[in-house]
Amino acid sequence: METGDPRNSVPPGRTGPFFGFVTVVGILALLVSAGPLAALPDELPHLPAAFWTMAALAVACDARPFVPPGRRQTSAVFPSTCFTFAILLGWGLGPAVAVQAVAVAVSGWRLGYAGWRTAFNGAQYACALAAAYAVTRLGPGELFGGGRLHWTDVAAVGGATATWFVVNYGLVSCAIRLRFGDRWWPSVRQGLAYELLSTGSLLLLAPVLVAAARASAALIPLVLVPLFAVYRMARLSAEREQLADLDPLTGLPNRKALLTEVAEQVHLHAERAARGEPDAHLALLLLDLDRFKHVNDALGHAVGDRLLVEVSARLIEVVDGEDLVARLGGDEFAIVVPGLTGTDQARERADRVVAALAEPVPLDGLPLDVGGSIGIALFPEHGEDFATLMRHADVAMYDAKHRNDTVAVYAPESDHNSAERLSLLADLRRVLESGPPARAEEPTGVRGGDGAALAPAPGLPAPAAGPARGDALPRNGGRSGGARPGSSGNSGGTRVTPRRDLEPPARWRLRRRERVEVRHDDELINR
Repeated sequence: METGDPRNSVPPGRTGPFFGFVTVVGILALLVSAGPLAALPDELPHLPAAFWTMAALAVACDARPFVPPGRRQTSAVFPSTCFTFAILLGWGLGPAVAVQAVAVAVSGWRLGYAGWRTAFNGAQYACALAAAYAVTRLGPGELFGGGRLHWTDVAAVGGATATWFVVNYGLVSCAIRLRFGDRWWPSVRQGLAYELLSTGSLLLLAPVLVAAARASAALIPLVLVPLFAVYRMARLSAEREQLADLDPLTGLPNRKALLTEVAEQVHLHAERAARGEPDAHLALLLLDLDRFKHVNDALGHAVGDRLLVEVSARLIEVVDGEDLVARLGGDEFAIVVPGLTGTDQARERADRVVAALAEPVPLDGLPLDVGGSIGIALFPEHGEDFATLMRHADVAMYDAKHRNDTVAVYAPESDHNSAERLSLLADLRRVLESGPPARAEEPTGVRGGDGAALAPAPGLPAPAAGPARGDALPRNGGRSGGARPGSSGNSGGTRVTPRRDLEPPARWRLRRRERVEVRHDDELINR
C-alpha cells in the first residue's frame, strides 16, 4: 500500500524527469546561497537579539504547522515564512536561508515527509529567498538601515514579496505537475487563491515585524497574535471549502467530493498498475436502498431523514479506514474501495455492506427493514474515469434489482443502453404524438412459399441501418399495440392479417395513454 500522502512517493514512468527537476532545484539553491552561507559564521556573533528571537519563533512555529483538514493533501501553512522573510529584509540572505533550512527540517520531521521531499522544500525556499533578495538590492540603498523609509523602499519590499511568492509557488506547481502528470494550468490554478490568502498574509506581515524589531526586540512576540489570526483564517477557509464537499444531512462527502476522490484514486491505481503491484484495482460501489419511498410515504420525511442518518452510520462502521462513503442524493450512496486485487474482494466488501443493512433499524418503536441493491464497477476493467465507472456501477445496480439480488458486478451483456435504443424510442414517441396511421403494416410481396416483406406504413420511420436488434427495442415500445403478423393456416406461405382502420384519433389517443400509463407502472414495479 502507498503511504497516506502520495507526494511522498516516486511517480512511476516519470522518475527521471521528476528527480531531474528536484536535482536542478537543489543545485540552483546551493549556487545562490553558498556564498552567503559561507560568510554566515563571521556574521553570527554580531547579529542582534531580535534576529535570535525571530529564529527561535520560526523553528518553534513550524513544529506545529497548520495542515488543512480533510482527506485531500492540501499544502500546509508554515508560519516560519513570516519570520524568515523578515530576517531576509533585515539581515540578508545567509541568515534567512539558514533559519529556513532548520525550520523546514523540523516541519518535515513532524509531518512525516520523505527525505528527498524535505530537501526539495528547503531548496525551493532558498531559491525564493534568493530571488526576493535580488529584488531588494535593486533599490538605491539598504532597506531598514535605520533611516526613513521612502516609497521606493516600499515598492522594493512589494516587489520582493511578489517575487518570493511567484518563485516558490511556481516551483511547487512544477513539482506537482511532474509528480501527478496533470496539465500545467490546472496545476497552477488549483490552490492559488488559498495560497494567496494564507502565504501572502504571512509575507506582508514581515515588513511590519522588521520595523517593530528596529524599535525593540520585545515587540517581536506580539506578532504571534496576528499570526494566530492568519492561522484561524486559513482554518476557517479550509473548513468552508470542506463543508462545500459534504452532504448537509448525513455529513458524508457529496457527489462533488466523490468525483474528486475517484479521479485521484484512479491516478494512484494507474501508477500501481504501472509498477506491477497486485492491489491496483479500484472498486466503485453504488448502493440504492429498497423500500425507502414507503418509509417516507408512511412515516414522513423526518423519519426518512433519520433513517438515512442511521444508514450512513452503519456504512461508516462497516467500511475500512481508506474507503470513502458518499451520499449522492435521495437514497443512493456510493463507496470507493481502493487497493483491491480483483472482483472477489469487491464482492466481499459489498456483502459486508449488505449484511450491515440486513438488521432492521429501530425508529420510534418501529423496526424498519431497509436493505438495498449494490452495483460494482472496477477500475480498470469497467472504466478509467469517474463518468464511466459511475454509469457502469448504475447499470450493475439495476441489474441486481431486476434479478432480485443484492449484489451485481457490471457485465457488458447487461448494459442495454445505446444510442440507437434512444433514437428508436424518440422515433416511437414522435409517431405516437402525431396520431395513428391509416394502416400499421402493408405486405409488399406475398407469394406462396415466399416471406412477406412488410413496408412501414406512412408516418413510421424507415430503419436507417438495417433491422434493429431485439435488445435495442425499448421495453415499453416492444409491448406497444400494433398489427401482428399471423398465420391463417396456410403452411405454404405467410399471410398478414389486415387490420381494419383504427378508431377516431381522440379515442385512439385515449387508449394509447391508458396503455402507456399501465406499462409504465409495470416497469416501475419490475425495477
